[in-house]
Amino acid sequence: MLRDDVVILAGGTGNVGGATLAVLLREGARVLVLSRALAHAEAAIERYAPAAARERAAGFEADLAEPAAGEAAVAEAVRRFGRVDSVVSLIGGRIFVPLTESRLEDLRGNMDVNLYATYNLMLPALRAMLGQPIREGARSRGRLVAVSAGSSKDPQPRYGLMGASKAAVNVLMQAIAREHKTDGIVANSLVLGTVATDLARSYLSPEDFAAAASPEETAETLAFLVSERASGINGALIDLNAREVD
Repeated sequence: MLRDDVVILAGGTGNVGGATLAVLLREGARVLVLSRALAHAEAAIERYAPAAARERAAGFEADLAEPAAGEAAVAEAVRRFGRVDSVVSLIGGRIFVPLTESRLEDLRGNMDVNLYATYNLMLPALRAMLGQPIREGARSRGRLVAVSAGSSKDPQPRYGLMGASKAAVNVLMQAIAREHKTDGIVANSLVLGTVATDLARSYLSPEDFAAAASPEETAETLAFLVSERASGINGALIDLNAREVD
């Protein structure tokens, strides 16, 4: 599905990121794994990449709070692999606080780790994609996917500031899609509900854990969205709630 595609994977060192790395490599991609610490990126490759595919993955240190880091990551992907076909961004953070107890710094903190970091990666990647030719037989010049959160559309108590920053991520991805639809650029947000990670097992009931999306289900969806098979999905907010239907 992704044979010879070059994918930048940000936030690829946790459970969901590791599963995504494994699926991208299984489908034939070449992957640059970003992390604020190179050792973490390399450890994720060692843990999640099949031995036969490990040569198609490389780590890169990038603190995406800094604009120069996103530019350097894109430049490294082009230097190492020749182009950038897709970006999958799992980056983000969460500062939960009731609104009446919040400070402007809490909102800024959410914007820093969610919107600004996403912008610092997506915009250099977009510029690189616009400057490269469409591969023969392809429908798109490049595909961008940011992972968002259910609170961006339906915030629960204490989740409002995080939800606002993720809603901004949604709008950014939709804006990219609409401004560059005639340039062959595809951009979407994957709006995640609960994910059944090891950490989630500690605070979810067995029933809620079983209902949540698994890391593997999330990874399969992300790989599909950065493939040519999903080229008809553009500017969308795609809900992934697995068996959570309430």
